[in-house]
Amino acid sequence: MADLSKYSNLASLVASLHRQWPEHDIYVEKSLADRSADVMGISERVAGCVLRLAERLPGGLERLSDDYRFLCEKIVLPEEFYFRRHDRYRLSSFDDALRECYANAPFMERYMNGLMVSYAIWSNHAHAIASYVLTYLPSLRGGADLLEIGPGHGLLLYFAAELRSTRSLAGWDVSPTSIAQTREALAQLGVSRPVTLTLQNLFDAGAGEKGAGFDSITMSEILEHLEAPVAALKAAARWLRPGGTIWVNVPANSPAPDHIFLVNSPEHAEELVQGAGLQVVASHAFPMTGTTLEKARKGKLAVSCVVVGRRAD
Repeated sequence: MADLSKYSNLASLVASLHRQWPEHDIYVEKSLADRSADVMGISERVAGCVLRLAERLPGGLERLSDDYRFLCEKIVLPEEFYFRRHDRYRLSSFDDALRECYANAPFMERYMNGLMVSYAIWSNHAHAIASYVLTYLPSLRGGADLLEIGPGHGLLLYFAAELRSTRSLAGWDVSPTSIAQTREALAQLGVSRPVTLTLQNLFDAGAGEKGAGFDSITMSEILEHLEAPVAALKAAARWLRPGGTIWVNVPANSPAPDHIFLVNSPEHAEELVQGAGLQVVASHAFPMTGTTLEKARKGKLAVSCVVVGRRAD
């Protein structure tokens, strides 16, 4: 196993996973082995967030580790089998995802718990978050107003809150439950600066008045859940100030029970951003654990695609 003597949070998380699922050790070893020191540093901070968020759950970290195994074996693997047989995602409409996933609260709790662990363990997730913290956030101009659409566990808002050059932070979500969970998570993570969390459907938001809006918008793992991702990007772009940027993280070839829009390559992800009338100023592709980008392309394996788009001045 990788030397985690300098990474106490990761060591605690990996130890818990070993107790719950020792057969997964080889995967974890491969995932950690391909990370630079900078990425490992961000993964250590993400693991620290996971440990803190685990404190609020009955069963704590062991519960999260069990839910992570449930995610891998019972949620993702069957969808992967379907994807391999049919070359498409099993579901294609939001109503189907709502019926099978979002309306099933116990299922969604385990699903979201497992995903939280994956941000530290899966190579593609770890590298995507690291690119946000190490590259994107430092690129924002001073006094930036930042919005995240669908903030979920609050991890990206947590890192944005540490960037004191941002003037304001906000999050929009369509679910009152999700808003409440994000608010609770940010409090658990010790975020002390104000974060405005609003129940807001992006498609109903209209367009910001002159001077209103945001300098930065984050949409992480949102587009694959939508039937019309370009329309969503256009709706978000209306809230960007001139010269503002949008950070998009969308997985390609990544089957899951609530993924309905198939992005099939990093270039496809760029096309979505361009289709919203935005200029692509940066693009990164992070393949799943244990493979290269070339092999992921040929084998249609999961890749986290990060695209930064800019609204014209």
